[in-house]
Amino acid sequence: MFITTVPNRNSNPTILLRESYREGGKVHVRTLANLTHWDKEKVATLDAVLRGGKISMDGEFDILPGRAHGNIHAVLGTMRRLEIETSSAAAPARSATSPWPWSPVESSNLVPGFPWRGLWPK
Repeated sequence: MFITTVPNRNSNPTILLRESYREGGKVHVRTLANLTHWDKEKVATLDAVLRGGKISMDGEFDILPGRAHGNIHAVLGTMRRLEIETSSAAAPARSATSPWPWSPVESSNLVPGFPWRGLWPK
């Protein structure tokens, strides 16, 4: 991908994001986006990144800690594949403190070390 500027006769030049590719031994160019409406700084930053440069994002956004959830999805997916969640004999009844179809004791055995207590609503 690259950025190109196409001159216009009586108006501002058009700034395009383009991609080159080969088809049947011939090189073709495809326009992906018209960047004419972008600020010059924004276009220069994108051009620098496309050329392999690095940009600094210091102070642009805040990273907030959140609860881990990937392991919960992994456990739920495994339980669904094993049909543990749907069988009433294998799954314990939901308690007042747990929104999950298994008890916290079973949960700690499935994913050791995970802070399950912080997930239960109060």
